[in-house]
Amino acid sequence: MNQNELDLIIQQITAYSGIVPKDAHRTSIGRYIEQRITELSDDEKFEYSAYLSENPAEMSGLIDNATVNETYFFREEKQFSLLKTKLLRTLASDRCAPLKIWSAACSSGEELYSLLLIAKSCGISVHCTGSDISAAVLKKCRDGVYGKKSIRTADGAKYQYLLNPYKTENDTIEFPKELVSSVDIAKINLSKLSDPENLSNPFVQAVLPKNQDIIFIRNVFIYFTREMRKKVFATMADKCLSKGGYIFVSMNEVASFDSAIVPPCLKKVMDGDVFYFEKC
Repeated sequence: MNQNELDLIIQQITAYSGIVPKDAHRTSIGRYIEQRITELSDDEKFEYSAYLSENPAEMSGLIDNATVNETYFFREEKQFSLLKTKLLRTLASDRCAPLKIWSAACSSGEELYSLLLIAKSCGISVHCTGSDISAAVLKKCRDGVYGKKSIRTADGAKYQYLLNPYKTENDTIEFPKELVSSVDIAKINLSKLSDPENLSNPFVQAVLPKNQDIIFIRNVFIYFTREMRKKVFATMADKCLSKGGYIFVSMNEVASFDSAIVPPCLKKVMDGDVFYFEKC
C-alpha cells in the first residue's frame, strides 16, 4: 500500500469518527489494511477505500487499530473516590428516580462496571449506559468477563474489593447475567452526536442518551481535533447532561479544555486535586 492510499483511508477514518490517528498508529493501520485486502480479495485492483465506503461495518476494525483500547477497573482512582465520598450522594439527595450515568467511551466496559459498582457500594440506585464506536470492544462489555489485565496493582487498587464477589478461581472477573443486563450498552459515534439524521443509522449511532447526571468521557479527546472537541463537548453539555450534572474527562486531558472549548453552561470545578465540569 502506498502513502497516498493510506492517506485516503486515514481521511475516511477521520470523516467517519472524528478520530485523527496518531503517527505511531499509522503503521499498524497499514498492516491491518493489507491483511484485510488479502482476506477480502485476490484481485490486484481491489480498492479497499471503495469497499470501506460501501461497508460501514468494516470501519470497526480500522477504528480499533487507530486508537488504544487500554483500560482497567477504577482507572484514575481519585475520580472514583470523589464520586463515592461526595458527588453521588449530593446528586441522589434530592432525587427519587435512579441517577443516570453514561460511560461515553466505555471500550471493553471496565469503566462502566466500575461506575456501577461504586454506586452500588453507596446504596444508590443508578441506571448506567455504556457506549463506544467499536462493536468489537462492546461485545466484551456485553459478555462481562475480564482477565488479569483489567486489574492494576497501583491505580484503582483502593476499590478492587468491590470486584471480589465476582472473582473466579482463576482470578478472572465474571459478572452475573443480572448485573450485565442491568446496564444499557450501545454503539455510539461521538463525532455524530449533533447530527440527527444519523440517529436511524445502525452503523453510526444509537439513541442519544439524555438527562444524564454524570458523564464520563475520558481518554477520547486526545484523538480529536480541537474543533471536534469543542463540538462534542458542547453537544454533550447541551443535549445529554442534566442541570447540576457532572462531566469527567481524563485528568491528563483537563489542561486542553480552555474557555474556547468549554461551553458557557459548564463551569470547571476543582475539588482537592480532582477536576470536573458542572452544568449550571
